[in-house]
Amino acid sequence: MTGTGTGTGTGTAAAGDLRTPTAHGNARQAHLSRARVARLRRTGRPAEDVVLFAELLRTCGAMVPGGAPARAVRALGEVALHRRDDVRDALRATLASDRASARLFDLVFPVFWSAADILATTADPNAEPAPGAPSAPGTGERQDSGADGDARRDARRSPRPAASRRRGPSAAVAGLDEREIDDQVRRIVRALARASGRRRRTAPTGDLVDLRASLRRGLRSGELVELLHTRPRPRRTRIAVLCDVSSSMAGVTGLFLSVAHALARRTRLVELGVFHVELTLVGAQFRRHPRAVALRRLHAQGDALSGGTRIGHCLRAFLDAVEPTLTPETVALVLSDGWDVGEPDLLAGQMRRLRERVGRVVWCDPHAAATGFAPQVRGLRAALPFVDDHLDLSGPAALRAVADHLDRHPHPRRTA
Repeated sequence: MTGTGTGTGTGTAAAGDLRTPTAHGNARQAHLSRARVARLRRTGRPAEDVVLFAELLRTCGAMVPGGAPARAVRALGEVALHRRDDVRDALRATLASDRASARLFDLVFPVFWSAADILATTADPNAEPAPGAPSAPGTGERQDSGADGDARRDARRSPRPAASRRRGPSAAVAGLDEREIDDQVRRIVRALARASGRRRRTAPTGDLVDLRASLRRGLRSGELVELLHTRPRPRRTRIAVLCDVSSSMAGVTGLFLSVAHALARRTRLVELGVFHVELTLVGAQFRRHPRAVALRRLHAQGDALSGGTRIGHCLRAFLDAVEPTLTPETVALVLSDGWDVGEPDLLAGQMRRLRERVGRVVWCDPHAAATGFAPQVRGLRAALPFVDDHLDLSGPAALRAVADHLDRHPHPRRTA
């Protein structure tokens, strides 16, 4: 009878109770196994991964309130995602409602949020980890943890498209052809400069006769034999650049920074800002230094790269800094996938503010050409009504396509 009573008591123990030896042995391993399976379903997108993690905690027996995942996503927007301790504390404060849940959280967090490679949501849960990926706890291999581990994870991980399983090719900084990028940026600058300005210049043909120039030439030659004309002078391109360097952009950050550097050196740059949860203005630095030096200095600024994304917050800071210098001759170029953990209303309001002050808004998205792409992330959906050109920029070939598009359409196509 005693043995039966003990067995019944163990069998009915709460899933999150790790205090008894039997529960510590059986339940603990079960929870770790669930965490390893759940880890393989991660997408690399914070909001979806937080929901998966909350489901994992509930499966293990933790008390996770219904609105906790939404609060957790908002909390992640307030911390730097490359700081593992800050992420853990933010999630623990929002998802663990009691001590038993907190113990479960501490058990499965290192497994679910480990440095293993991120797989697509459609991956087989029983699939083997990618070669070189660190193993789960208990396999005898050391886990990457802390800032160094997170940096190695970010270097390996590539984000999935917002609405497609197809991903454009990514490019590392070292593997890019700097001359090719400069050539295509020159084409982009020339294409944007073809937009007509208010000033005119003398030309053999044009829509108006230049009487003054014609008379001057006639006085020099002694007779008026040729009428000169005028045509609009292409305006000099003024460009304001915003470059997303958050974790979701890890696969194309090198390409985007190289394009931004070439633009800073080749155009009349209003300002260049790189952003994730905060904005860093680097226009003067990129104009002054060669690409390798400028990128090395940017990497030396610890918080300038990686982390989450608050596009609306960073765009507001950018406009506060450069608004007096923006004119209708300015082209605003945004390099981002549109993933935003901030408020959509804030982003929409700042995009409206930007569009009212510049002549054209060009948004380059690394996923825009993906098969079946449709803007589903809320940040991109809030921004697109204020964008003139939404273009793919997933690799050097896509950069050539951007130059071709702007060459064919030098004037902005404003939408309602």
